Amino acid sequence: MSPLIYYLAAFGAYTVFIILLTGQSFAWKETKKSFYLGDMKVALFPTLATFCATWMSPLSLVGFGIWFYRSGYVAFWASVNGWMIGLLFFPFVVKRLRAARVTSLPEWLEKRYGDVRVRRLVALTMIFLYVVYLVIQFRAFGVVVSYMLEIPQGFAATSLIYLFVLYTTFGGYLSVVRSDMLNLLLIILGVTVAAWFCLPEGFSFTAAREVFRAESAELSLNSFSLSEVFSAFAMMLVWGLGVATNPQYMIRIIACRSRREAYGMLTLSPYVVGWIYLCLTFFIMVCRLKYPLIGGLEETLAFAKLGQFLPPFAGMLLLVCVIAAAVSTANSQLLLAACSLCYDLLPLKKDESELRPFQEERFLFINRIAITVIASVALMLSHAGLPGYIKLGTISWTLVAIAYFYPLFTPGLIVKEILFAVLSLAIMLQFLLIFGFHIEPEYAMLIVLVGEWLVFMAAKFVRSKKCFAG
Repeated sequence: MSPLIYYLAAFGAYTVFIILLTGQSFAWKETKKSFYLGDMKVALFPTLATFCATWMSPLSLVGFGIWFYRSGYVAFWASVNGWMIGLLFFPFVVKRLRAARVTSLPEWLEKRYGDVRVRRLVALTMIFLYVVYLVIQFRAFGVVVSYMLEIPQGFAATSLIYLFVLYTTFGGYLSVVRSDMLNLLLIILGVTVAAWFCLPEGFSFTAAREVFRAESAELSLNSFSLSEVFSAFAMMLVWGLGVATNPQYMIRIIACRSRREAYGMLTLSPYVVGWIYLCLTFFIMVCRLKYPLIGGLEETLAFAKLGQFLPPFAGMLLLVCVIAAAVSTANSQLLLAACSLCYDLLPLKKDESELRPFQEERFLFINRIAITVIASVALMLSHAGLPGYIKLGTISWTLVAIAYFYPLFTPGLIVKEILFAVLSLAIMLQFLLIFGFHIEPEYAMLIVLVGEWLVFMAAKFVRSKKCFAG
């Protein structure tokens, strides 16, 4: 049977299931809390599904996969290790975030540090970085669907926005959760089947052991120079701190039904994410050994070409899992970007003469307009020849770490009176180092984080001297 038949059937089935699942989430009576957080009543396993599905973006699958295919273990050490290290930070903020009863992370910053300017600054930064990160999702979806269905990439990417992402995002957080349950299942199925069928002679533990043995020479850092090791270490910090401070994961901690279930989600998620990375890494290892022929193609197209070495149905599932990863990440980020714009940066002024239900309806209508506008901007940028997935990801996640790391994890270090000034200068310096001096984002982040720490330490020292003198 022609692969195109598999692709058409899979794409059609995915479309139908997405519509059926998310269509049940559109409620007659909505509030900000239900739209952004599902009324904080989402159970453990749906929250686990949306947490892990949002984690597995095309950057995690395609970006890491092709980087590993071309560069070997340094890609695993720099990215997967960093992503998994980021998980270790979450338990330290569960109690703090849930006790605040906030709707967004910028709102938490205002409540914790008492400065609305900090909230608006961070919200503006979040809009920028999520638009940049959305470019990855739209580009990946467009390339994969164009490859599968033999249609123009622009049309394929547009279908992501105006059919999948907008439809799932318009229903709010519960709609995102419902779609993510399907998306996570497809991601797990896609990488598992790819790992099982990638060996030409068929999978066996003996053959798998031979693959790892053949790659053992590459799985050592001894073959890398000191500069390469430092670069990988800096990249690992980017992904680790980016995961640890990313609002798309913090929101899922807040939206969970109870603190106990939030901890349960954090306990189970490493096993789910770890299995996905294990299967994906094994598949790429086999491709490096058996099919080292993919040249300098665009990342997503190169990943799709690797799927040609699988049986048709397995290759189809691998490509569908990339689509699922793009949709699961894009709808979450669109919801967060709209929240940053409409709730944190430009909140709607209350009309005392208007009844509360109508106020909520008007606010959520404006949110849906914002979602459409932000998605359209990201779609246009996805055709603008921006850098590859890894570079765009590091630009986005370094900004997250700069804005949130110290306020979230070291509140005792923060001097409230200068927080806005420090964050403003830090974000501007990051932009200057990246776009003005062309320093790699991971190196720029290290410079900026050290600078933030020095300023806060100096401010606390000056304050203590004044108190002592007084």
